[in-house]
Amino acid sequence: MAFEHALGEVESIVDRLEAGEIGLEDALAQYERGVGLINLCRARLDSAQQKVEDLTKRLEQADNEGPDGGAGES
Repeated sequence: MAFEHALGEVESIVDRLEAGEIGLEDALAQYERGVGLINLCRARLDSAQQKVEDLTKRLEQADNEGPDGGAGES
């Protein structure tokens, strides 16, 4: 499931819970679903953050090596 879809579903669940549109049993089931979706969103965000950090490190390493791959530096 895409991050955006999961987040949209969480927002929908929160809206229904806040509006009191559903009974207790369904509210508990929706809350449980929401917790699972939030965990999914967190995992996706953590993964994206790690990718950004990895790319940033690679860029910094490439910048430090210079256009000639670091050769000829004194």
